[in-house]
Amino acid sequence: MNKEIEKLANNYKEIINKTSDLALKQNDGDIRKARKWLKEQLFYTADRATNELIKLSIDNILDYHGVSSNETIAEVL
Repeated sequence: MNKEIEKLANNYKEIINKTSDLALKQNDGDIRKARKWLKEQLFYTADRATNELIKLSIDNILDYHGVSSNETIAEVL
């Protein structure tokens, strides 16, 4: 893969992770609440890039933390 594209992809992954972390922080580590909060943010944006970032972050919360939506991060730790 082209080095510049790879660098951009890594930056994008970092932004998705930071967005997921922000959602979790805003909701005391509760995954269901964090995902709901992000879904609410979709209502407030008309920007396509932001919309896609939020959607990826919603999915990323489960993938990144590897827990079910019925658990909070605190319960897993």
